[in-house]
Amino acid sequence: MNILRFITQNSYLILIFLLLSSCGRGTSSRGNEVTGDTLTTCAELLTLVDCGDYTVADVRDPWDTTRLLGRYILVDSDREMPGSLPNGEVVRVPLENSIVYSDVHACAIGEVGGIKGVRGVADAGYFKTAEIVAGLSDGSVTDIGSAMSPSVERIVEMNPDAILLSPYQNAGHGAVGQIGTTIIECADYMEPTPLGRAEWIKLLGKLYGGYDKADTIFASTRDRYESLRYKAAAVSTLPKVVTEQVTDGVWYVPGGRSYMARLLGDAAVIYPWSDDTSTGSLQLDFATVFDRAHDAEFWLIRTWGHDLSLAELKSNNSLNAEMEAFNNGGVYAANTAEVPLFEDFPFHPDRLLREYLAIFHPYIMHGDTTLTYYKRVR
Repeated sequence: MNILRFITQNSYLILIFLLLSSCGRGTSSRGNEVTGDTLTTCAELLTLVDCGDYTVADVRDPWDTTRLLGRYILVDSDREMPGSLPNGEVVRVPLENSIVYSDVHACAIGEVGGIKGVRGVADAGYFKTAEIVAGLSDGSVTDIGSAMSPSVERIVEMNPDAILLSPYQNAGHGAVGQIGTTIIECADYMEPTPLGRAEWIKLLGKLYGGYDKADTIFASTRDRYESLRYKAAAVSTLPKVVTEQVTDGVWYVPGGRSYMARLLGDAAVIYPWSDDTSTGSLQLDFATVFDRAHDAEFWLIRTWGHDLSLAELKSNNSLNAEMEAFNNGGVYAANTAEVPLFEDFPFHPDRLLREYLAIFHPYIMHGDTTLTYYKRVR
């Protein structure tokens, strides 16, 4: 067939195909405004609007904030369905049979009183929330397997009312995204500020019937965080701080616009990559990090399953012993298998900020210097 004639005769179909194929998972946020009381103030990627008979939750695409990853219309299960609703995915709340991919969210769901609504988890071995661990043991909570390749059969058998998971750039949800179950895009980890991420507990409160408790938790967290930040702002000498270590040839450090970099900045330190504009992690080699951060007075490292020693750190790379923090007692490590660092700080950044100040500026803490997560490495 003549190509030109084919295009001419089928131009309408081709136009439709091109328009459809150009669409990603997100939708344009233009024209999606709703009227009501806005419940969020710090989060940049989440907007909650109380519209009376329902709540609209908009999750913005972290990689293109002009688009929405998802819009959820949250309607209480004990109410009749409103006659007129904006465009979006209707979710009956509170959730009673949900799947959660991360213990970070399960822990916060427990705080707002909704843990009974979590009936399945991914990567079960990483969960420490007591109710989830007990449920996995007695069979009331389903292990759906790895988050990277979950068992679709188990998910279908569960018939969950929603799945809570984290989105990643240029990645879909595979077969899980094709089975018709509501997916709540938990993009909180991409928020650029600690309080922005912490405010996502309000969404969990809305989803699991504990909004008032979530609102109270966030207000308390915000007040404590701001009080600590104000105290740190009076510090005149700022130490340099580097984080993590090489793993499989890559040294991951927080991007300069990530919430972790912001948290370090609020702790009154010099962060070597504060001029970077990334909101995620930077993947660097040892030489790059050493060049910029070898003179850091403090070095914070997170491990899993064991307590780090200076001997091990040196055996991992002999050049680690050339870091200033290695030689001045400034290396601190958190064994995240034993302490609730990952579970606490996303929704309670005030706790980690307090610990940072206890490490970096103990003299301003007036004796409140007990460490919960980190230990000095010896």
